[in-house]
Amino acid sequence: MKQTIKDMKNYIVLVLIAIIAYWSLFNIDKFIDLFKTMYTVFEPFIIGGIIAFILNIPATKIENYLKKHSKKITNKSLIRIISIVLSLVILLLIIVFIAFLLIPELIENIELLMNNIPGLIDKIEVFIIDLLDKYPDIQKEIQEMFSESGNVSNIISNILNYIVNGAVGFISNLVSSFILIFTAIIFSIYILTQKEYLVRNSKKVIYAITSKETAKKIINIGTLTNKTFTKFISGQCVDAVILGCLMFVAFTIFRFPYALIISILTGITALIPIFGALIAMIIGAVLIAINSLTQTLVFIIVFLIIQQIEGNLIYPKVVGKSVGLSPMWTLLAITAGGNMFGIPGMLLGLPLASVVYAILKNLINDKLSKKQIDIA
Repeated sequence: MKQTIKDMKNYIVLVLIAIIAYWSLFNIDKFIDLFKTMYTVFEPFIIGGIIAFILNIPATKIENYLKKHSKKITNKSLIRIISIVLSLVILLLIIVFIAFLLIPELIENIELLMNNIPGLIDKIEVFIIDLLDKYPDIQKEIQEMFSESGNVSNIISNILNYIVNGAVGFISNLVSSFILIFTAIIFSIYILTQKEYLVRNSKKVIYAITSKETAKKIINIGTLTNKTFTKFISGQCVDAVILGCLMFVAFTIFRFPYALIISILTGITALIPIFGALIAMIIGAVLIAINSLTQTLVFIIVFLIIQQIEGNLIYPKVVGKSVGLSPMWTLLAITAGGNMFGIPGMLLGLPLASVVYAILKNLINDKLSKKQIDIA
């Protein structure tokens, strides 16, 4: 009788899953809208969870160090708070250090850009005049467009309204973003201070709604996922620093302008595996093109050579090794993830592939062990 009731429950669950899957498949637009709405509502908490996960890496190491070496501080709660505060301070110092390097360079390069802009405007003006002379139809359409827009005062008024509305929108978005980040950071601190409590309650829920064996498997997968993503983030940061340093050395040797700015930007965008640094290359090429097109061509060649060396040799060894994947599987996971889901796929493809690889490896080894097969 008990087995029959258990089977009925399983059948009901399967039917519900099938109904949800069927509805999602044929109402994909509504499902996406629902997902976006849910994400908007919980966005501060999702971002807070991500921040907490990242901060937990240095915070755990600091906390373990204080517990082992500090004799004056014995209160565990105080050690936890100190480790969280120090992690936030480290993150803030990194941001300040990057800003300290960038701001003087930005001021200098903005002045250089401002000096080059008049010449660039003259070139654009000559290009437009030549274009209008060659294609009088375009000139006629532009004149008609201005005549339809009204007199000069109306045009200026429209431009000013556009600028004012844009400025108000920018300030509004800036304030909203600040509130969002502030809320996320506060929520991340709550998570870090109560992480054992949250883990313990999560385990209780898993054991309550699933069988004992299933619960153990889910918890093991969760532990494996946590370890893999932690190693992935650490390896990704190390790789970004290596790539940024390599770029700075190369740009300095070739005397490219904006060397420091482009190198730091390369390191930051390199957090998107393998392909992220190309964003920095495009921005760098545009900046250098204002000074010299020849230098731009050399810059692109140098950038691509270093990026290929880093992406195919250094990255698989640094990041792939940290998550337990060989260079071949590392490249495959990132490429497949990027092709299917774009940038999020590139970011999550490698650690997810590592988790799947570890699960399959353990499963296969268990099966072989039960069959008493030993393959060297």
